[in-house]
This record gives sequence, structure tokens and C-alpha cells, in this order.
Amino acid sequence: MSRTRWSPHHRGTLRTLVAPGLALSLVLLAGPVADAAPTPSSLHQRLTRLNTQADQAVEQYLQAKLVLQQTQRSAAGLQRRAAGARRELDRLSAIISAQAADTYVNGAGAGLASVLGAGDPNVAFDRMQTLSVLAQQNSDRLANLRAAEQAYQQGLAALTKVQRQQAAELDRLATRKAEVQRLVDQTERLLAQARASAASQRAVVANVDPGLPAGSAPAPSGSVAAVVRYAEAQVGKPYVWGADGPGSFDCSGLTMMAWRQAGISLPHSAAAQYNVGRHVTRAELRPGDLIFRYSPISHVAMYVGNGMQVAATHTGSTVKLQSAFQGEIVGYSRPTG
Repeated sequence: MSRTRWSPHHRGTLRTLVAPGLALSLVLLAGPVADAAPTPSSLHQRLTRLNTQADQAVEQYLQAKLVLQQTQRSAAGLQRRAAGARRELDRLSAIISAQAADTYVNGAGAGLASVLGAGDPNVAFDRMQTLSVLAQQNSDRLANLRAAEQAYQQGLAALTKVQRQQAAELDRLATRKAEVQRLVDQTERLLAQARASAASQRAVVANVDPGLPAGSAPAPSGSVAAVVRYAEAQVGKPYVWGADGPGSFDCSGLTMMAWRQAGISLPHSAAAQYNVGRHVTRAELRPGDLIFRYSPISHVAMYVGNGMQVAATHTGSTVKLQSAFQGEIVGYSRPTG
């Protein structure tokens, strides 16, 4: 049976819906149905559009999550600095307070009296030098106290600013997650409608490319072997946006976890992964290299050799082994440590 691609890339295929009257039973989610019922072609276009929007929304969510993580690390660093400044302020305050208490008990002229009361001029001179050193130490400590207090206040101000930014980022992240979930829910409902309608007419709907068995591509050698084996072992697991295993994955979650097997840390974002490692050409591709799609980048797959890729595809589908050179490819990269 011929298959109609419902995306020129990782989205798989939608087999032609063949039963008479099937289009009359399909209701799109985008609004009221016009006089003409949706056709398999319009369903095809709707599914493609929803998955494209979901891909873009997921990538924006993952980018926002990376920014939030950076903000949280910055806030933690500022908190450590502010705590250190507070400890130094407390230490210097204790020293100055102890000296002030001593002056109160013994009198402000106690030191000078000891100098004047010395019968030996050499002893008097030594006592004067000691007083001079103590006065300088007090002056230095007061200066340090003021500097420590200023550092503490600056740290608090910077921390407050970062925390405001973090709160705004949390709000934006929540909005993006809600948008992703809305698109995912739309796609899942539409897929459920298509499958139910096809089943009622004894038609077969296949929205994913079954591809080839996971072991058909030649195994690479060296440290990348574990990377490719991990990716291939996930074939058949469901796509879930934002997931990085072990039971489900999105596209960059899969490549991130696969490359972790070789000790290489990738960010959980297709666009961010593109800038990690060395860019290569199609002619230079070897197993383990990453393939990036769309502009802006919102999908990544792993090349596993023999013209094939492993990819976490889209909502309603699974991790697939499929043809590597389809759709809008914008570049290739080879992660390095």
C-alpha cells in the first residue's frame, strides 16, 4: 500500500484513508465544520500544522527552561557571596564591639595614662608605638567593616534583581508549558478521532513510519557505540514533550541521554545542541552525529549509519528508526567533550 507523508521529515506517514464516507465522520478541532466535510487531505494538513506548532512550542519551552536553570545557578552563587559578606560583617562588628567595651570599662585615656605614667622613656616610647599600631588597626578594621557592609548590600541588591528576573522567567515558562500542552492535547484528540473513524470504516490509519528493525544499521566502533546502542534501544518508546527517559522521550531528550553514555553533556534543547561540538557535512556523517531540522531549529535526530536515523518523532508517535535524509535539514553536528 502506498503511503502519503504527512511531513517531509520525522513525522512519519499517514496511509490513505480508503473507506467511503470516511471524511464525513472526521471533525476538525479548529472550529465549526463548513458545508463540505473535511477530506483526508485536509486532515493530513491539520496534523502537519499541529505537529509543527507543537515542535516550535516545545523548543521554546526547553530554551526557557535552560535560561531558568542559568538564573537559578546565578541566584545560588549570589546567595553564597551575600552569606560570606554577612559573616565578615559580623566578625568585624564583634571585634569593634569588643574594643568599644574595653574602652568603656577602662576609660578612653587608659592607654595614654600608661604612657605618661611610665618612668622609663624607652618604655613610654614603646607604649606610644603600641597605641599607634592599635589606632591604625582600629582604623583599618573600621574601613574593612564599611567595605564588608557595602559588599553585603550590593550582593543583596544583585540577588533581589536576579530573583525578580527568575520570577518573571517562571511566569513565562508556565505560559509556554500551557501552550505546549494545549497543542499536544489538540493533536492527541485529532489522532484519536482519525483512528476511531478509520476503525469504524475498517480502514487502517498509520500516522508513523514503522521504519526498519533497530538492529539493521551497522554498529559503530569506539566510544560512540554505546551512544548509538542506547538510541536504538529506545525505539518504540512513546514521544512525550520535555521527557528524557527512561520510559519516554522528546527529540533532544533522546539525543541528550544517548550522548551521556559517552560522558558528553548536551543541553535539553535541539537549538542549543546544534552549537555543541563540530559542524559536519552530509558527506562526513558517521554514526552518532546529530541531524537538525527547521529554521529556527526545533527538531534533532541521531544518524546511526546506512542512511538511517533514530528520532523521537511527535505527539501520538514513538521513537523511530527511519530514513535520515528527508525533510528540511539545516545542519549536522558531531558532539565532542
